[in-house]
Amino acid sequence: MSLSSANSKDVARLANVSQSTVSLVFNGKTKGRVSEDTRARVLAVAKTLGYQPNVSAQILRNGSPKNIAFVVPDLQQPYFGKLVYAAELTAAEKGHSVILLDSISSEQWCDRLITLFQSKVIYGCIIYSCDEIVSNKLQSYRNQIIYIEPDDEAVYDIDLNFRTATEDIYNYLVKTGKRRVGYFRSDLPRKHFIRRHRAFESKLNLLPYPDKAFFVEYSSFSLENASLIAEKLLSNQLDVIICDDDLLAGAVYRAAKKMNISIPADIAVIGFNDTVLCQYLDPELSTIRIPADMIGNLAVSMLINKTQDSPSVVNSFLIDLMYIERESTI
Repeated sequence: MSLSSANSKDVARLANVSQSTVSLVFNGKTKGRVSEDTRARVLAVAKTLGYQPNVSAQILRNGSPKNIAFVVPDLQQPYFGKLVYAAELTAAEKGHSVILLDSISSEQWCDRLITLFQSKVIYGCIIYSCDEIVSNKLQSYRNQIIYIEPDDEAVYDIDLNFRTATEDIYNYLVKTGKRRVGYFRSDLPRKHFIRRHRAFESKLNLLPYPDKAFFVEYSSFSLENASLIAEKLLSNQLDVIICDDDLLAGAVYRAAKKMNISIPADIAVIGFNDTVLCQYLDPELSTIRIPADMIGNLAVSMLINKTQDSPSVVNSFLIDLMYIERESTI
């Protein structure tokens, strides 16, 4: 049996439950009928097999879709993988399914999303990062969308607060006397990257050193390209490099090794996102943690609450970020 051909009978057999129990789990009707342990076992088996309920059949049975679209900029990035995984778990617990769209790999994703709405395959959507053209195009579906870090800050439902994290990094730089600072920017044309840069720049301008200096380089997430640009940035004899993403920090490690630059003895490195990569690197990477699990869970819960028959008021959330110090800045 291939994973893609798995059906509810396979899930029931491996989970040692009836098919009707599998149906109850995926239709969100377990309360008082299926134990928490059994529900968790069914979901775990379904995930292992790659099982997804038949969307068309569910709509025919229930009269309305229980499917959410989740749009992210790059499904291959570890941060978004963690975010989507948390969202899928929360959706499954509530009897919903998640359809994934990648906004970087497909230029037609917005048109596809509108088609999904019009055909009633989905009832709502979560969008992580989009430009104002898209949010304007989707205006008629605004009550069915949760926006995370959109370019248009006026429409955000979930956004990130950099203040505490930038303050912690500023204090670290002052404490250690670091004054030559590099910033390794993503070249993606997204305003949330620009906002990150501005948050750091405004804080770093307050460093109490007359000889302070700042250097900025832009890169894609291609390892080869990022490693070459990291070499260019490292040639400035920096004290510290702050990166837009843990993946870019990984490229800095690679370039530093090639140039015989020791981390953290010669230079400190700080990432962004706190993906699992941070603890695979040697030395372990200091970073700014975005609580991906919490954001994925929150976004799904907000969307379901926003689109239910008698919705309560859905407030927007500003998520505080945390600086996590590890060996790369000791």
